[in-house]
Amino acid sequence: MNMLARVIICVVLAGVTSGCERMFATRIVKSVTIGGKFVLALQGSPQRLIEKGRIDAEHRIVVCDGTEIDVWVIKARRRPKTASRKATVVVIHPLMMSKGWFFSLGERLAADGWDVVLPDLRAHGASGGKYITWGAKDKHDIKTVVDAMIAEKLIEPRVYAMGASLGGCVAIQYAAVDSRCEGVLSLSPPTGVKGAARLIFPLATKGWLDRTIVHAGEIADFDPADASALDAAADLKCPIILAHGRLDFIVPHSHSDRIYAAAGGPKKLISLPLATHSTVQIGREGWIVEQMAALTKMAGP
Repeated sequence: MNMLARVIICVVLAGVTSGCERMFATRIVKSVTIGGKFVLALQGSPQRLIEKGRIDAEHRIVVCDGTEIDVWVIKARRRPKTASRKATVVVIHPLMMSKGWFFSLGERLAADGWDVVLPDLRAHGASGGKYITWGAKDKHDIKTVVDAMIAEKLIEPRVYAMGASLGGCVAIQYAAVDSRCEGVLSLSPPTGVKGAARLIFPLATKGWLDRTIVHAGEIADFDPADASALDAAADLKCPIILAHGRLDFIVPHSHSDRIYAAAGGPKKLISLPLATHSTVQIGREGWIVEQMAALTKMAGP
């Protein structure tokens, strides 16, 4: 085989490899969200929910890149006797879901005295956007939403964050960039885009996976280095409670272990021996409300 033929083969193989990496990279930043839209539709239109008194407001907030984030607000149904408990909690749904996933939890939190903000993450539910950014853009989206809700005096300016799975990953990153956030409760979070990519492609070599993650960032227009709950945990100025199921085979418990180890401030890790990825979230509304109350005690007055 002459030199020219070898060069041509190398170029073709490089192109095919690069094309495959880009194809697989799309799997990291695209997700099937029909389930979240279905859950949202089951709740009914926001106008109907407002008429029934189940939510107090719906807003579409335009963030810095022009994406519209759809948000519901539930005002506290009662105010706690302790003034320090007057606060807002931003409740962030998992991957492939929508704000409807945690709607009943939002109502429980409002009944316990919280103002509740329920956003759809970009590329989920009724929000705009085509790609998932694993927190890189989402944390700033949440901050913009909180800014707008406080400016309209819809919510208390003391803010906490709570999320599950992707939402838990975003909640940690948001808490690290918003100094108003006084605590974060994260259920079964992945460590970030790198950890999530490893879960999607468990047998990939490190070099191939690194290149594929770079392609994913190019496709969705974000820096993968800016999509890490692990790094954000080290920057937290507020307390964090992590909860993870020992039987979680979707996002292994080791992800919370690593985030907990990285967090430098007040922290707590709750291991649930018989819980899976879903059962940490489902049917635990009362328990989550209790953990949010515990988080306020960790935060102090």
